Amino acid sequence: MPDGLTFTFHGARGSVAIDRADSVRYGGSTICISGQLDDDHYLVFDAGTGLRQLQHDLPERDDLTFSFLVTHFHWDHLLGLPFFAPLYVPGNTFAFYARPWADRTVEEGISGVMSQPLFPVPLSDTPATKTFHEAVDESWGVGDVSVRSAVLDHPQGVTAYRIDFDGRSLVLATDVEAGNPESDQALTDLARGADVLIHDAQYLPDEIGFHAGWGHSTWEEAVTAAQRAEVGRLVLVSHDPERTDAGVDELLTKARDRFPATEAAFAGMQVEL
Repeated sequence: MPDGLTFTFHGARGSVAIDRADSVRYGGSTICISGQLDDDHYLVFDAGTGLRQLQHDLPERDDLTFSFLVTHFHWDHLLGLPFFAPLYVPGNTFAFYARPWADRTVEEGISGVMSQPLFPVPLSDTPATKTFHEAVDESWGVGDVSVRSAVLDHPQGVTAYRIDFDGRSLVLATDVEAGNPESDQALTDLARGADVLIHDAQYLPDEIGFHAGWGHSTWEEAVTAAQRAEVGRLVLVSHDPERTDAGVDELLTKARDRFPATEAAFAGMQVEL
């Protein structure tokens, strides 16, 4: 693994991809974040529509490995997968990590986005080698990175991930609804002392009442989570599809008043650990 690790946001939008002139700076693609673990190995958080951008940054070779940490099976976190060119290259290898839901296995949950009649090519028919693994509470290794996970509050469940390497750490907690004591504590325990916390901030405080039970948080709740876990930096993500660039700027300013080391994720943004 190279010295240090850089994560790139290929998408930071929540719920549905958008294409509007007033939202260009933060981007319209749904969530996908990647880091390069080695010359041929990529760690990818979620497979939203931003995943398609990653393929333009890859080397021209047919022996790449992709390790996906999938937060949950909702379509906005998987819709980039059917259109990801490396999936159709026989020499490439994909490992998918997620939590099963109800009676569905990890493979069944991820394959749903490519099931007929929703998509003509089933995931099982793509040429790349694929394996499916259950994310667990105990840590496991992906390359030289140590991964841990925790279940948080979201309809049909959601998994937060923490990666640690060389004394540095990053946590992704998207699509999480604050206010559930068990979930809040699980996130605090997972994120405690992390260098970077990437946290859902889809709604404003005066919007959250209408959206109670929808599985998302406000910038205020993201700040509270960062303070409770004593993290170094907070990155707000899962921007509402109706939130313009000016709207994200406004909530970011308010968040920084309470937690100065706050940023708002945008497509192309890089976070270096």
